[in-house]
Amino acid sequence: MAIPGDSHHDDGQQFSLTDTHSHLNSPHFAGRVGEVLARAAAVNVVEVVVPGWDRESSVMALALGAAHPGIRPAVGLHPWFVAENPDLTWLPALLDDPRLVAIGEIGLDGAIDNEDPAQQEAVFRAQLALAAERNLPVLIHCRRRWDRLLACLHDYPVHGVMHAFSGSLEVMRECLRLGLYISFAGMVTRPNSRRAHEAATAVPADRLLLETDAPYMALEGIPAEQAEPAHLPLVLDYIANLRNTDPVTLGAISAENVKRLFV
Repeated sequence: MAIPGDSHHDDGQQFSLTDTHSHLNSPHFAGRVGEVLARAAAVNVVEVVVPGWDRESSVMALALGAAHPGIRPAVGLHPWFVAENPDLTWLPALLDDPRLVAIGEIGLDGAIDNEDPAQQEAVFRAQLALAAERNLPVLIHCRRRWDRLLACLHDYPVHGVMHAFSGSLEVMRECLRLGLYISFAGMVTRPNSRRAHEAATAVPADRLLLETDAPYMALEGIPAEQAEPAHLPLVLDYIANLRNTDPVTLGAISAENVKRLFV
């Protein structure tokens, strides 16, 4: 497995990176979370936001947060699992956990089979309402439902991040107007990811976040199942190159963005 060296501190500037979206609660990482976190720490990735996608994975995210100081858990019902079970009665009780940093992963997805758009939107809106009530950030997933997603976000005073952003520049600008951060995952390292490259180049530095979405998103030359938080510096390096800036400067800004969002 390709793990980058820690090359971002040669000029003496010190900062720590946060993988703002990695599913260490996936069965893929079962029994290996400690070693994965150790590899990440070796390249200065010292925190990982771990989102849930349903009740079981949300409970697991909180348990990992209790077991590992570097894990910052989030809980929520992902649109892929709404049709399977749209019940949200379990969610409010999990929001009382003091380790919790966000509601997510939530959103809308028009690229899945047997989806019910109205049901997805109802569940998304219910979770936005909880986030607004608790003043918690949201971790938002979206594919092929950008118009409806933006309409929902206009109705709730929430803050948060568009995760693994792949939308247009127009969509990104509207997300920015709504106060959201924009996060980029391994997709941005692929040469044919034109939209991600455009957005990563255009987003204001003070709204940019970094993630791996491990183990569900490949990086250039690294299959999804091999991706992990230790690969985050590769995402940083690629975006810094796109923006004609150095990784130290951009990494330090992204670290400050994390502190502002996940207080």
